[in-house]
Amino acid sequence: MASSLKDMIRGDVPLARRIFNDDRKRKLIPQLQRDGWPIFNLAGKRCGFGDELDAKIVSFLKTARSSHKRT
Repeated sequence: MASSLKDMIRGDVPLARRIFNDDRKRKLIPQLQRDGWPIFNLAGKRCGFGDELDAKIVSFLKTARSSHKRT
């Protein structure tokens, strides 16, 4: 977990910007949360820590690339 709450990303738009580099994809954030991404609810907003999200993105991309090579 991040060392302090300063590192927390709070809200669907900032999360979408961090994960997808696109604010318009904010509607995908609830599905990512249901799929087990490190996104949690705090005071009525979805939140996550940048370093945990970055690790999940790297893991997801590695998995996607390895499954793509098999086909």
